[in-house]
Amino acid sequence: MNILAPLFDALPSALGAAAIAPSLLILWTVATMDNRREPARVVLIAFLLGAASAWLISYLNMPVPGVARLGDAPVLHAFLQATLGVAAPEEALKLIVLVFFCSRYIAYDHPMEGVVYGAAVGLGFAAYENLFYLASNPDYWRTLAVVRGLFTVPVHGALGVIIGIYAVKARFGTVTAETRRSGFRTTSYLTGWLIATVLHGLFDFPLLLQRQLAATESAATGWWLTLGFVVCGLVTLIAARIIYRARRSQAPVHNSFTHSERFQSHPWRVTAIVSLVLFLAALPLLGFLREFMV
Repeated sequence: MNILAPLFDALPSALGAAAIAPSLLILWTVATMDNRREPARVVLIAFLLGAASAWLISYLNMPVPGVARLGDAPVLHAFLQATLGVAAPEEALKLIVLVFFCSRYIAYDHPMEGVVYGAAVGLGFAAYENLFYLASNPDYWRTLAVVRGLFTVPVHGALGVIIGIYAVKARFGTVTAETRRSGFRTTSYLTGWLIATVLHGLFDFPLLLQRQLAATESAATGWWLTLGFVVCGLVTLIAARIIYRARRSQAPVHNSFTHSERFQSHPWRVTAIVSLVLFLAALPLLGFLREFMV
């Protein structure tokens, strides 16, 4: 770690990159699975609106009234706070972005659209949260970036995928008898929101319980944190299953550029290595420029 310290010091934006890079990497991975390639501009705006919704939550910071009265036991109170006080409003804002913004620019005529845009909103939310927490904890932001990058960011993206697939279900195939049924669309939206809220609450619940009990050295704390890891894996597997099924149902559409001989024959590995070398070589230059500007 001492070898990497000068690298971080030489890069003024290291904290910001560590906060945002995991979300962008996962979003790029999910977006490239879509054979039809969604418009980058709309995906980016959905990502930014997801980040804006996270900012709105942190700015308002409004507790849900009555949660403290619903249960006196620490375990029950922590679960209700995690589900109703944290997860419910966060997942509701993600759903609002998908319904009121994304629906204006996309047809939602294929499951992969819900996957890509749901992931974009969820990962945008995670990117702002990461930036907020890392900036609030400058002493150990590197450790926090690794932990959140491995667990929290994928969970937010996966929850977005779950909501997105139900948004597609609500709007896809409007000519079928099922979608003509009164309340079908609303029921689909609420089902996706409810599933995401419960899973999100289960993921946040161990950490909130630990804070309430203030028992970081307790043996029971390990079991509660294990529950959080299990939920993280469960949510990720659900999202992976959704992506797998959505991608299988999508007929491949060849892109004239990516399937061209020039694209296929290009040495992309060499390009990636050269880009990495140039990036590392530029780091000392960034540190020098920072000192020069000061």
